Amino acid sequence: MAYLKVSGEDSLITRFVSFKNTQELILTVQTALDGTEYLTRFGSPTVRYELEVYVDETGKAALMSSADLLPLLEVSAKQGLFTGRITELGKFDYLAAGWYKSTVILSAVSEVTDR
Repeated sequence: MAYLKVSGEDSLITRFVSFKNTQELILTVQTALDGTEYLTRFGSPTVRYELEVYVDETGKAALMSSADLLPLLEVSAKQGLFTGRITELGKFDYLAAGWYKSTVILSAVSEVTDR
């Protein structure tokens, strides 16, 4: 069963979630005069989870609150169970009957510092 919720809480934000795992590398490419390319990778890959969610008014409010407070979110999808914090919350496209569609990007490994 797919869902998105705040980790450790019982109430769901939504059951309508599609999940995509992505990663980013910090990579520099230098090309020598003979055409040889030299690649340098810095650090470990940054893993992100891209979610497409469908929420009602309550779920929309919960996502906006989560983007502000940065709690750990739990996502269950066909691929498994994942946790992360919101790094990007897309705009909410109104569909019909009080439902919205949005894109949410979660950081797989994140720390929250005091503001």
